[in-house]
Amino acid sequence: MLLQKRKIKLDREVMTLISLFNNISGAIVKDCILFKSPDNATDIIIFLVKKEDVGKAIGKGGEHVKDLMLKLQKKIDVIPFSDNVERFIQFILNTSKNSIKVQNIEVKESRNQKKTVIISVRPQDRGKAIGKDGSMIRKIKLLVLRHWEVNNVIINTKN
Repeated sequence: MLLQKRKIKLDREVMTLISLFNNISGAIVKDCILFKSPDNATDIIIFLVKKEDVGKAIGKGGEHVKDLMLKLQKKIDVIPFSDNVERFIQFILNTSKNSIKVQNIEVKESRNQKKTVIISVRPQDRGKAIGKDGSMIRKIKLLVLRHWEVNNVIINTKN
C-alpha cells in the first residue's frame, strides 16, 4: 500500500547534529531524531541515512559512531532510510543488535480515515520487536509517524 509521506521539519539542534555527523562520516543523512532510552532516560540520537551510505556512516570498525558518541556523550543509532514504509520498518527491526524477521506488514484504514500499520513477526521475535519497556515499538512508531501519514503502529501479538 502506498502511504502519503509527511514533510518533516528540522530544528537547529538536529541540523547541527546532522552537519556534525556528515562532517565526520561523509554520509548523506536524511533525518535525525532524539529518542529517550527507557533504561536510563538518556537520549539516543538516531540518524537515518541513505542505505548505500550506512557503511560510510558507521565507519571502519564503527569509528565514526564511536567518535560521535565520545563527542556528544550519547548513544548513536544508524538506520538505513527507505521511501518504502515496509522496507523502512524492516531496516529498523534489523539493526546489528536485532535480527527480527518481519512476516507481514499491513496498513488498515478505519472508517474515520485513521491508518494503522500492523507489523507481524514470528512468535519468538515478539519480545524483541516490542523491546524493553516497549522501547522498540516506541522507536518504530516515532520514526514511522514522523515520515508517513499514519496514526498508529502496532506489533501483531497473535499467531
